[in-house]
Amino acid sequence: MIRVMGEVRQESVRRIVSRGWLRRSVKALLHVCGVVRRELGLPLMILVSGVLLQGLAALFPELTERLYTQSVYPYLLVALSWFSRRLGFSVGEVLMWVLLAVALARLVRLCFLLYSRPEERARRTVASVRFAVWSAAALLWTFLFVFGLNYQRPLLFDLLGYEQKSASAAELETLSREIINDVNETYAEAHADGRPVPGVEETKVLLKESYDTVPDLTLLPHGEYAPPKPLLASEVMTRLGLSGVYSPFTGEPNYNADVPDFQMPFTIAHEMAHQRGVARESEANFVAYVVCISSPNPFVRYSGYRNGLGVLSELYKVNPEKARDLIKGLGPGYREDSRRAAIFWAKATGAAAALSQRVNDLYLRANRVKSGAADYRGSTALIIGYYLHETARKKVSETNRQ
Repeated sequence: MIRVMGEVRQESVRRIVSRGWLRRSVKALLHVCGVVRRELGLPLMILVSGVLLQGLAALFPELTERLYTQSVYPYLLVALSWFSRRLGFSVGEVLMWVLLAVALARLVRLCFLLYSRPEERARRTVASVRFAVWSAAALLWTFLFVFGLNYQRPLLFDLLGYEQKSASAAELETLSREIINDVNETYAEAHADGRPVPGVEETKVLLKESYDTVPDLTLLPHGEYAPPKPLLASEVMTRLGLSGVYSPFTGEPNYNADVPDFQMPFTIAHEMAHQRGVARESEANFVAYVVCISSPNPFVRYSGYRNGLGVLSELYKVNPEKARDLIKGLGPGYREDSRRAAIFWAKATGAAAALSQRVNDLYLRANRVKSGAADYRGSTALIIGYYLHETARKKVSETNRQ
């Protein structure tokens, strides 16, 4: 009997202690919620409102195109370029390294203070989190304003009026054969009689001329913007597997200065497409393709046609034997350049390149590009659509002449 009573008392004590722990836990949670609401409420609201704005723009792409891409963005681009185009180096790259250095310095200082002043840990932790949330909110709103809303504009396919239909096996074979012939012919013309390869500065001029004259690209803004600039950290870019990057906060197309010469025109044209509001990677690749193949310079055209050979992968899906047969028609010049490219980009294998790919994938998905990094390969569908559109236009033109 005495032992039973003792067990009952112990159980009561355990319940009281348990309830006391629960009370303290709830009280602590309410305190934390109060601190979060008081210290982080406003910056969190601003951050979330930026995400909501992005979602709203995605719901009304035509409105985004009319009110932002066509009305506001061209003036923003001029304003951003006014300063950066006057400097020979990439302002965006310098800003990035400065911000990374500042962020690292703040992190080291915070860790030191948390270790050396334990009585201030709670206050300093809250202050650091508040600063981080404010920074994220400001960065998101600035990004959306200077470039990010372009991700929510209508698809380029729709803007250009291309018919969205699958090409037949015969059409894919014809297009593949044409591109292979163009690759071989432009390579031969570009290297005939010791013809010099155009330098980077000449390439920039040639690409600018194409952007200003290609009929299908009249919907893109035209003007004197910040010129494409080489990156000081080109070796780092190579290790990360990156050929270029667009700096939206300074309006600068940046390129890896070390990429093989035959990849340089397409690389620069791709970053120039981003500068002109073409945000999605597949669409920037397509615009770069059209810009390059429209150039009067055979070396620039060769750089473009090389990137149109993805059409062969589509032919392979429906007729692998024919695709393998056509690939044999690629000349020795193309094959040697491909060997050089493989050796160069072999530097990009490893953890750093994998992390770079993952970060890029997350960035694109955060901007509502569902396929993420796989979006780069989507340019093939646009190239096929471009071919079908041009074929139909030629038939109409011939009919009208008759």
